[in-house]
Amino acid sequence: MIRFLLPFITYLVFISESTIMQVFTPQHLDNETILIPRFVVVIVCFIAMYISPIRGLIYGIAFGLLYDVIFTDLLGVYMFSMGLTAYVTTFIARYFHGNIFVTLFIMLIGLSTFEFLIYGLYSLIGVANVMVETFIYQRYLPTLILNGVFVVLVYYPLRKWLLDIAMELQEK
Repeated sequence: MIRFLLPFITYLVFISESTIMQVFTPQHLDNETILIPRFVVVIVCFIAMYISPIRGLIYGIAFGLLYDVIFTDLLGVYMFSMGLTAYVTTFIARYFHGNIFVTLFIMLIGLSTFEFLIYGLYSLIGVANVMVETFIYQRYLPTLILNGVFVVLVYYPLRKWLLDIAMELQEK
């Protein structure tokens, strides 16, 4: 059952990013900031930190490919970035004690890695032609704040649930 519940919940979070969050974005208010929910990246990083790095990497690659297929014309950018982000956050989390503040800091590093990887790869191939300052102030910082609030809101229930899953997987 757990084998199917975790991917299903992650998929529901993926769907909610693209549907529900469109109602709450400030683009409707003639504001120049862009809020991008990266809730799946947060979930994948939590999976990598609390269950296993390999499982987080697999989820990152799978959901990154799903992002690529549905939202972009290029295959591999999100897949590579999400997988690498899961690996980076797991690598950093190994060396620190995991309380909410440390986890928030690690997640912000992971989200920063993800956002700059996407921006860098799209700039490299010529898809993104936005200046770095514009990217940072209009997209990166608002996105980081939104996802940081999400990390704080889901930290305790998600951490407990993932630790329970990790314990059940170890018993098998």
